[in-house]
Amino acid sequence: MKNFAFMPLLTIMLCLGSAILASGESASAPATRVYRIPDSIKSIAALSRKLPAMTAARVERIVDGDTIVVSFDPATGLGTREKVRLIGVDTPETVDPRKPVELYGAEASRFVTDSILGKTVRLAFEPTLRDYFGRLLAYVFLEDGSCFNMVIISEGYGFAYTKYPFIFMDDFRKAERKARESKRGLWN
Repeated sequence: MKNFAFMPLLTIMLCLGSAILASGESASAPATRVYRIPDSIKSIAALSRKLPAMTAARVERIVDGDTIVVSFDPATGLGTREKVRLIGVDTPETVDPRKPVELYGAEASRFVTDSILGKTVRLAFEPTLRDYFGRLLAYVFLEDGSCFNMVIISEGYGFAYTKYPFIFMDDFRKAERKARESKRGLWN
């Protein structure tokens, strides 16, 4: 007889679980509210026009020239502090304990620090949200609409990182070619 007192509670729990599943939401993981790049956008210039829709974040720390730590509004569904690997850019190494600081690495880190530390930026994400190490993968945009990932390459502080495919690979390769031809930064 005692087991029957448990039945109404079990029924309520099953109904709530069914309602959550029917709505397409998960009880354990809230839906993320991050800006995903639509398939219709084919260039960085077109993406920059979507700045107001992108995910806002505050840059809290610079790990090195191509990795930063940002804080988010909890409503995004992401962590409140997350490590972000900038898509499509590779700067000379400065923090790998197994390697010496590479040529122009300190300058690249300083450029990134001086440019965005403590500032609010906008992030745009490709379909793959995280890398193998759990870092977010994102394009970082400044409030003026410029893609900071591309700025790093254009100013000669990094290379177009083409080991893994990404949407705007051609734009990044062009930026690197122009930096090299102009002998900017590490190409000097």
